[in-house]
Amino acid sequence: MKKSKAVSITWIILLWIILILITIFWLKWNKKSEWNFAIIPHFMLDSEKVDNFYDFLKNEYYNDWEPEKIILISPNHFHSQTKEMLTICKSGNVSYNSNTRKLSSELSDFWMKCDKNGEIFGQWWNNLKTNEHWIWEHFQWINKYFPNSDVLPIISPCFQFSAVEEILPKLENINWNILVIASVDFAHYQNEEQTLQHDKKSVETLESMELNQPEFIDWIDADCPICLYLIQYLANKRWKHSELRYRDSSSTILNQDMWEENTSRIFMRYK
Repeated sequence: MKKSKAVSITWIILLWIILILITIFWLKWNKKSEWNFAIIPHFMLDSEKVDNFYDFLKNEYYNDWEPEKIILISPNHFHSQTKEMLTICKSGNVSYNSNTRKLSSELSDFWMKCDKNGEIFGQWWNNLKTNEHWIWEHFQWINKYFPNSDVLPIISPCFQFSAVEEILPKLENINWNILVIASVDFAHYQNEEQTLQHDKKSVETLESMELNQPEFIDWIDADCPICLYLIQYLANKRWKHSELRYRDSSSTILNQDMWEENTSRIFMRYK
């Protein structure tokens, strides 16, 4: 009788352990993904403001934790004829000055085309290199505020909507905790009065939630409207609206109208 009771207790304990393990695995594989979004320039004049914005994002979204992945979207500056969105083919460390960051090829493992020709990510001995400065410029801030997050780069054509339409349904279904950063600079090569007017239209377009493609191109003055369309689409799907945090330019930072050397910066978060 005692032996039978002991066996019963053992089975109950085993069943509880199995139930706990099933619950743990269920929570792990059925977790609700959390997506956050931000627009941050790669023009780093007055880098203190960039640091302040990263600090704000960390405190606003994450406090004592980090996103699993950071998807970093920016324009294909030097190969403007490329009409596809590309990512890195092989995970590896990319160095810039004293900052090194491992970029993950996880997007290419799923569905995104990788840079097979090495036009964006070339190999130098055992290290990856690139002249796409948008990647370099964010290293120090991501290392500082999100040192444990995987960074997944997306290099986008500037004006080809066909590139976006193919990947958006795939991006929507990713079940990760993600911070999406569109690394974009805004109006270029205009005096400050014109730049300010163009920035006003760009901000109003981003805050309107409208995603009419032709109008989006017409009203956004930036080096990568497609990058902004992509982040706007994903944020809209999650009912998150953009909010302007800062706006400045070469002219306002240096306190003189830089005319054709002027570049504007817009910092936005989504909530």
